[in-house]
Amino acid sequence: MITQILLAAGLSVRMKSSKPLLDFAGMPLLSRLLQECRQSLADSVVVVLGHEKERILEQVNFSGVQVVENPNYQSGQTSSFQSALEAMDPGTKAFLNLPVDHPLVTGKEIDALIQAYRNRQDSSKIFIPTFEGQEGRPVLFEVSLRQEILALDPDEPVNGIIEKFRNCVVHVPVDNPYIMKDMDTPEDYRECLKIFLRKI
Repeated sequence: MITQILLAAGLSVRMKSSKPLLDFAGMPLLSRLLQECRQSLADSVVVVLGHEKERILEQVNFSGVQVVENPNYQSGQTSSFQSALEAMDPGTKAFLNLPVDHPLVTGKEIDALIQAYRNRQDSSKIFIPTFEGQEGRPVLFEVSLRQEILALDPDEPVNGIIEKFRNCVVHVPVDNPYIMKDMDTPEDYRECLKIFLRKI
């Protein structure tokens, strides 16, 4: 089983409005990303909510998705990732981590990572999409790294795990130049929306 984790619990301080509910061509951003996840090769989807949880639950369709609440979302993004790892199906063999502030990721990148994981010939543990050599999101982790991530402090970046196991990283080339594009400010949102509308 491969589990896709979507992190949507944060405060969105610099955005000044809820990132998961930002409008992307008539639907909330979180709904758009869920659509991509549902259509991917992932066997299950876990969404972590926290800030404005009730509003998000009212506006987004979570059918077929496991919703996890992180009451400590203010502690940092890693705390939300850890909440998902504690709640996900125990049969999970690998999991992908996608923060909601990477709005231009598609199911194609998720599928490319899953295929690379399934076709691995060695002890590779981390699969990262790349475009022209630059690393992006989401990142796929083999389940043996679950305890390593759970041992992190809630505000400690997961990048430390990637660096610790750098010799176990596989780069998976993809065609999407926006896998690195994150969205923190209203200006970022306008730019990402412009790109998204150009693509559809």
